[in-house]
Amino acid sequence: MSLTGDDGRKDTATKSSPNTSTRSSQGASPTGPVLPYGEVVGLDEPLETGDCVQAVWSGTPFKSAPNLGVVDCADDWPDGQVVAVDTATDLADAKAQGAKRCANLSRALVDALPDAAGYAVVPTEEGFGAAGSGTACLVLGRHAAIGGEVGRFRDLGTDLWVGQMSVGDCWVYQQLDDGYKAPLTDCSKAHTDQVIGTVQAPAEMTYKKGTDNATKLCGNKFESTWAPDQERLVYGWVADEDDWKKGFNKIVCTVSLTDNKKSSGKIPPPGAV
Repeated sequence: MSLTGDDGRKDTATKSSPNTSTRSSQGASPTGPVLPYGEVVGLDEPLETGDCVQAVWSGTPFKSAPNLGVVDCADDWPDGQVVAVDTATDLADAKAQGAKRCANLSRALVDALPDAAGYAVVPTEEGFGAAGSGTACLVLGRHAAIGGEVGRFRDLGTDLWVGQMSVGDCWVYQQLDDGYKAPLTDCSKAHTDQVIGTVQAPAEMTYKKGTDNATKLCGNKFESTWAPDQERLVYGWVADEDDWKKGFNKIVCTVSLTDNKKSSGKIPPPGAV
């Protein structure tokens, strides 16, 4: 999988294949532990805030139950992360309100990411106690794996993949022989790029055409407001071809200063006082 920009300074980088080792269980023997979320989900331990997971959907993604495995956030290539755990008063409360509360807890982060959706893992009746009365609130890649930690769980210096880039993020572009790095930085520190939003590629657009026109598409949407003069430029970033074909064809847009200068301080949204 690669990161791709389309303007000459921004090239490609690849990721390694995920390690599939997990702490999950596919089922429980009659004398085995109670599974918090049932046999389909398969975990024999409750999910915790910050856990990264890989998900195999039993049916339609986000409409069916996923089989989950907890993986290393940095060394593996996770589909997403547990961003909160909602504790219910009882099983009826978990079933009636757990998913709704999870949606509220994860909404801001889901909206800030380019290709994400929320999903609530509700405990079963048998597993309610083993789950600690908790519904796990996940943020997962909608079409492709997010590939690492998200939001507040990321450390400064984390090399961001496009799927991890949230609106408001600042990072420093670093050219490599075979691509580039995009380490997350505090916006008050020197940085090259600030994420300002996304743009959906037109239907049926090919990956090559998308990479060739990513900056133009971002410019059409954001340039007049975020870069109205000669001091700033808007750039576009896309995922790799495999993920594009899976449906991750939103383009992440950033604003930068011209002449590869670095900014210090977040550029305020247009119209902000």
